[in-house]
Amino acid sequence: MRKFTIFGLAGTGTTSVGELLAKNFGYKFVSSGGKFRDKSNELGMELNEFEKLCLRDPKYDIELDRFIADFGRENINFVVESRLAYRFIPDSIKIKLVCDYSTRIQRVARRHSIPTSVASEKTNFRERMAERRYSKYYDIKKLAPDKKFQIIIDTSRISIEKIVGKIVGRFNMTANA
Repeated sequence: MRKFTIFGLAGTGTTSVGELLAKNFGYKFVSSGGKFRDKSNELGMELNEFEKLCLRDPKYDIELDRFIADFGRENINFVVESRLAYRFIPDSIKIKLVCDYSTRIQRVARRHSIPTSVASEKTNFRERMAERRYSKYYDIKKLAPDKKFQIIIDTSRISIEKIVGKIVGRFNMTANA
């Protein structure tokens, strides 16, 4: 029985790593970032506008965070990519992905087919909004302190496959366990 939570800022590879890790083990994968974007689309809002709305109205963050916490309590054998899942699923194996800023922004720009200057501006805005919301709603002063995680991996210059290999090796796991 395994529960994985993966933390990382935009462009660190949380979704790619989470999907591959889940696939290797036949586990369910949940992306809170994907759910957040889905809600933004459902409301017909640009992501940055939705971020502003979430700062004024906590119901969207609380709804998503409650979903993640409930999912963690009610399920086993999964991978959840989320900035706060390490808090809401305390019995999970907690993974933190980090990456140098320039590489993160280049990845975001490629993913969205936008110039790096636009990717930088949008990413910085979203991260500031999230920090403000987490501070306001959960009194989080420092997001994702290293001591909360069992493994921290710098994804700046390593393939997704090698990252997953490090995770598997760290926890002495075999595929489909």
